[in-house]
Amino acid sequence: MSVNSPDTAPHYFVKHFTDEDGLPQNSVKGIVPDKNGFLWLATENGLTRFDGNYFFNFSSDNVPGLKSSRMARIYPNDSVIAVETDIKEILTVTESRVKQVGKVLPGYKYQQYLDTKNDFYPIRGWPDDYAGHFAAVRPIVIPDATDSYFAVYRDTISFIKNSKEAYRIIQPQLDLQRLFVCSNRLFYLGRDGRILGWNKDQQVKVPLTGDLLSDSAFIKCRMELFWNLATRQVFVYTDDNCYQLQLEAGGIIHSTVVLRDFDLHAAYVNSIYYDQANNRVFLASSTKGLYVCTRQQFTVYKSEASEAEVFYAQAPFRKNGVVTATGLAFDQQGRYNRLPLSFDRKNPLEKYTLARDKQGRYWGRDGFLLICVSPDFSKIVCKIQLPYLIGQVYIDTGGNLWVGGKYPGLYYMKMANLAQGLQFLPAAVDDVTYIKEGQIPDILWVGTSKGMYRIHLPSGRTDTIKGLEAGNIRSIYIPKQGEIWITTYNKGVFLYRNERLVALPLDRQRYMSTTHCIMEDDQGYFWLTTNKGLFSVRRQDALDFADGKQDDLFYYYFGRDQGFNTNEFNGGCEPCALKYEDGDISLPSLDGLVKFAPAAIKMEMPDKGIFVDWVERDLKLTEAGEYIELPNNFKTFRLHVSSPYFGDPRNVYFYYCLEEEGRREEKIWLPVNSDRTITLSSLPSGDYRIRIRKLKGFGRDQHIEKVMEIHVAKAFYEKGWFRLTVLIALICLIILLYKIRIRHIQEQNRQLEIKVFNRTRKLQETMATLQESDAQVRKQSLMHKHLLTAITHDIKTPLRFLLRVNKDEPLSGALQTEEIKMVTYESLYRMHHLVDNLIHYMRTTFHTGEFSAEIVCLSPLVEEKAAIFRPVSDSKGIRLITHIPSDMTVMVNKLLLAVVLHNLLDNAVKYTSRGTIEITTEEGMNGITIHISDTGAGMPPAVMDWINHPKNDGNWHSHSTGIGLVLVKELLPVINASLLASPRIGGGTILSLWLRRKD
Repeated sequence: MSVNSPDTAPHYFVKHFTDEDGLPQNSVKGIVPDKNGFLWLATENGLTRFDGNYFFNFSSDNVPGLKSSRMARIYPNDSVIAVETDIKEILTVTESRVKQVGKVLPGYKYQQYLDTKNDFYPIRGWPDDYAGHFAAVRPIVIPDATDSYFAVYRDTISFIKNSKEAYRIIQPQLDLQRLFVCSNRLFYLGRDGRILGWNKDQQVKVPLTGDLLSDSAFIKCRMELFWNLATRQVFVYTDDNCYQLQLEAGGIIHSTVVLRDFDLHAAYVNSIYYDQANNRVFLASSTKGLYVCTRQQFTVYKSEASEAEVFYAQAPFRKNGVVTATGLAFDQQGRYNRLPLSFDRKNPLEKYTLARDKQGRYWGRDGFLLICVSPDFSKIVCKIQLPYLIGQVYIDTGGNLWVGGKYPGLYYMKMANLAQGLQFLPAAVDDVTYIKEGQIPDILWVGTSKGMYRIHLPSGRTDTIKGLEAGNIRSIYIPKQGEIWITTYNKGVFLYRNERLVALPLDRQRYMSTTHCIMEDDQGYFWLTTNKGLFSVRRQDALDFADGKQDDLFYYYFGRDQGFNTNEFNGGCEPCALKYEDGDISLPSLDGLVKFAPAAIKMEMPDKGIFVDWVERDLKLTEAGEYIELPNNFKTFRLHVSSPYFGDPRNVYFYYCLEEEGRREEKIWLPVNSDRTITLSSLPSGDYRIRIRKLKGFGRDQHIEKVMEIHVAKAFYEKGWFRLTVLIALICLIILLYKIRIRHIQEQNRQLEIKVFNRTRKLQETMATLQESDAQVRKQSLMHKHLLTAITHDIKTPLRFLLRVNKDEPLSGALQTEEIKMVTYESLYRMHHLVDNLIHYMRTTFHTGEFSAEIVCLSPLVEEKAAIFRPVSDSKGIRLITHIPSDMTVMVNKLLLAVVLHNLLDNAVKYTSRGTIEITTEEGMNGITIHISDTGAGMPPAVMDWINHPKNDGNWHSHSTGIGLVLVKELLPVINASLLASPRIGGGTILSLWLRRKD
């Protein structure tokens, strides 16, 4: 048996940052943290803020009023950070930003170096290259408090308070750079390692305790003092080891190792800051940038044999030890030894499964063989051949052995009765990857490469767990009844509870998609191994997520920098991990067994605030604030967020959502890019809120949130005046369109009216034509009636009379020959006159053109007509008298006027007997009136009324006895004349014909 001791000294993971990683310059003059957790570095190219991942530099490029970017020193201060440039400018840091640039130091004013002949020199801390030079010519100031300090000049130390010397110390052979102040007390580190102190001016020896005493270099008095004034931390550096000195109760100086195996001189380190809470050391180099050294928390157990470095299944061994299937055993301190069977050229057991029974024997596999090994791994107890390739071997709490393999079914053996041998259980499972006994009796949970199953042992009934049919099961963990946790290959982690399967969310990098194992510690945290590192999550958080009580889960990630040799842990084995009796956990990996005590692991939570470093609009940087104004037409808007965190950056999860004021909608949380920038583009006008949040640790609602208000200005077309203008223009346009429409409608109506008018006119013309046709028809009918009446009355009767007169038989009554001649003549005349009237009547009725007017002299025309009627009038004893001036003329159609006069004279002669007919004229202003007066029987009143009524036309009157007056009545409108009938005084009738004068 060979036994080897492990290396138990603490190890550190070192990250080196230079200008290639974002540091503005590799000369770091000082280092100090602020209250928010940022680290501030004074460089020769600006004052840089470091959040563990990103350097944000303040220089003359982005700090208004700053003239020089060369930082010279960081001063001690109780409330703010004060940094001086090479030209005496003072930068004051508050709220994690450079807020002020001035000339006066805020607090500790005596520290400001004025560079005058009689001035003193304030140290920058140790080491200080200038202190030795100035010590020969002026006092060296070592700060104590705001208003007090120690002034060291040669062998004398003066304590100055409120600008007055309070006491003086004489120290011969004084080495200036071994003095330091701790908790407002002055100490001196001698070259022999002893520490002196002073109670005012009284020297005392100070006891030294701690890790420094065991350092061989300290024993040999090889040590150097490092003192960071800004952080008030004092360190002693020996050969590659660094220790912090702290004053404890009782006046004891205690030393604690903070860094091992690091050459500060080779790295040109000039300032140290130690983060005690997280065991992290920050080293500022004058030429090589920044070193961050983090103490590793995990221990890896290995042997020197390369073939034994890949580990899978483990089992408990002896007193709180562990053994692998290859026979390599480790105790709890990491010492390992090879057990007898492990010296064989071929190991008897494959490394993927190992189970220990109650008798201490170990069961494993070798292909088709089930093998049992003695408790000390010295011999093989038995070998059992199986009909299939063995997958996993498991021993339940009752001591029963279970074997699953490549083909369906399980084999089991009751360890209390080995003589019965293996028995077969015909369960419908094959290619078994994990076997786990449930909390419910007679239930066995089996994981396979194609799903997970629940087997009822008494009956062999197998139930398939829905949702995992395609899952390759890596492990099963059952902490209590009804709570089954399952890890899978490429599907993540699941909880099966109350017949319901819930998938846990994956980490942001999706490393947990392949989770090998779940191991719970005594504090209620799950430890989950993957191919990309180790995760821890609180079990109660996972249950709350499954119950819908919280929206997300915080996973804490451990990577290779925490002490693993590799981030790739191993799975596909049973058991997948091992928990010691004292609660420690051992995890198999591709390069060693990772051993740790969960209670001793410090998880550095990302619980610091969220800050916005800069804001960029359309590629132009602007001041970052809580409220941001953006123009309406901006193209891109970016902001950079940071939060101090020096652990693994994969533990920081930033999310953001954009909310618009006044809109209620479900928040959509988007992950912030890996470069921690948020980009927005082309937002509509309005008020918005960017909510940036991150998980700060385990538990419900463990969020830190920062809200930024954003106002996107309205475009000109969204402003009130523009909308009012548009409204007015719209109203005007509507009015204009309305008027145009009205005009269009009016035009359409006008066109329609024209069309209607034209159609109406055509209709009217048609109606007129029809009416005219109707009038013609009526006239023709009237004419026929007139003709019939005239023929009957004026022609038929005279003809009958003439027939009787001229018949050879004698007439009734004796007629004289003269009378017969007179009667015959009169009858023939009347017939001739009738026929002539009928001809004129017919001409007038059918005439369609206009009658031409001419100047007519009345006297000849009247005499002509009177001559026609004189024979008749003489025969009737009528005296026909005319009184017409010879020069009297009228504008009339002569032919028609002759017809009218002829008929009027005929009518007068017809109704007069042995009387007088007198024709006279009367001149008026507008015309001439021709009066025809007779002394006859007179005209009936009805006929006279028909003549005098101007609306009466030539329609036949019932009292008329001839066609003459009808013809006269119809011709009057044609010749623009009028006729008036009136009774004559003394009897008879006067017919007055009015004619228009010559123009």
